[in-house]
Amino acid sequence: MKINIFSDINHNFFRKYETVIIVNPDFDDSQYNQFVEKIKGIIAKEGGEIISVSDWGLRKLSYEIKKTGKGRYIVIHFSAKSNVVAELERNLRNIEDCLRYQTVLFTNDLESSREEAVNV
Repeated sequence: MKINIFSDINHNFFRKYETVIIVNPDFDDSQYNQFVEKIKGIIAKEGGEIISVSDWGLRKLSYEIKKTGKGRYIVIHFSAKSNVVAELERNLRNIEDCLRYQTVLFTNDLESSREEAVNV
């Protein structure tokens, strides 16, 4: 019997994450604000803390997604436990106007290497 010891690891400490979300390009400002508030609410409900939310605006996609060639990009930085990411992505999967999303973990090595690159 093969046992995967990493399958159910749930970290009990806060880590920094960045989530990039591509949403429907036809969103007006009120729909956009409702979407962002919904995402913030999911993160806050699960115990996470929002660091920043950036609107990168409308951009051309490399390839069509759901028959559209453009998407509105949103970047959210937050700190949370690992279960928050799973809940956030579960919700994003079920939102029809969410074209794509990706969450990455920020580590100390990544942050220090980024600072070194800026200072060079």
